[in-house]
Amino acid sequence: MRWNAVLGTAVATTGAAALVLAASPAALAAGWRNVNGGAALKYSGSLDRVDFAAKDVGWAVGSKGTVSKPNPVIARWTAKGWAAQASPVKFTPMDVAAASAKNAWVVGYGAFMNPMAIHWNGSKWAQVNYPLVGVPFQVSAASDGTAYSTAGITYAAGISTVLRWNGTAWVDAKVPLPKSTTITTVDVRSRTDVWIAGTTTADGRKITGLAYHYDGRTWKRINVPGEFGLNAYQAIIYRIVALSPTSVYAVKDAQAAQTTNALLHWDGKTWKSVNIPLNSAGLGLAADGRGGVVVLPAENNGKARYLHFNGKTWSTLYGPARKGSVIAADADQRPGTAGIVSVGMASSGSARTPFIELFG
Repeated sequence: MRWNAVLGTAVATTGAAALVLAASPAALAAGWRNVNGGAALKYSGSLDRVDFAAKDVGWAVGSKGTVSKPNPVIARWTAKGWAAQASPVKFTPMDVAAASAKNAWVVGYGAFMNPMAIHWNGSKWAQVNYPLVGVPFQVSAASDGTAYSTAGITYAAGISTVLRWNGTAWVDAKVPLPKSTTITTVDVRSRTDVWIAGTTTADGRKITGLAYHYDGRTWKRINVPGEFGLNAYQAIIYRIVALSPTSVYAVKDAQAAQTTNALLHWDGKTWKSVNIPLNSAGLGLAADGRGGVVVLPAENNGKARYLHFNGKTWSTLYGPARKGSVIAADADQRPGTAGIVSVGMASSGSARTPFIELFG
């Protein structure tokens, strides 16, 4: 992934096989299929993030530039299909969040790693202020317009900030974080239901996981059990998805730590850790609309691979065959439907071909 190379955050996996899985017949009947993005996908580059606010309200973002000469890609989904949109500024997108047809955000960084953000007001994209607090990691928004973003130096560094959209700019959310804490991921369900997660260290050496929930008044810390390694050789909580107050999933990526990649689940009282099949690192995490989640593993070959967890067992599905090395980078469920949309890139030689796939 682009941010791994730029920010120095390497996602490592092991070859230890934990489980051999096959897709269920029902899942195979639906399958993942290619979506024709039309002119919106006629470029050489990546497609890295996707987010839907409603059935026919969604955006995908990527890049067709370089670190020194960034050139963002923005594709908007409506009932008529995918359409390319122009950005008011050159930068490298890191994430996208959609609240409604008149409210969406893209965050990223410029040519000199300076943080940048743009906002969609229903008719155009405009650059908005993003504080100099590091590179934006993620952004998330709810249908009521509440939006939060995380930023820092790297996913593994002990300096990060949680920001809140105040209507015109990104401002400090004033989360009572302990020192040496890195908040890497955020998921917003409403103004009174916000989840963030990351890692911290009390002694500057041993790393522990933690999550926070905001109920509209106070932030509540929830420690995440399990081994996260030592400073500079640590695991991270890369993605968090809240399905309800009593069902929250998160992906733990081992990176350089001597631990396993895992799917974490909060049931309202305790966290449970489930090993990801083949110890795969998760690049993406999405709700399946039925109480489970889909994990996008880091390694693929000529097809995108999807790991589905229904709350008890895993199954594996594959996207259509493509030329070269295929990576599905992100996925999101389309509200009001049984569909899940994923985005990614197929690389073959110097060719980089973005793609969109749909399940259901």
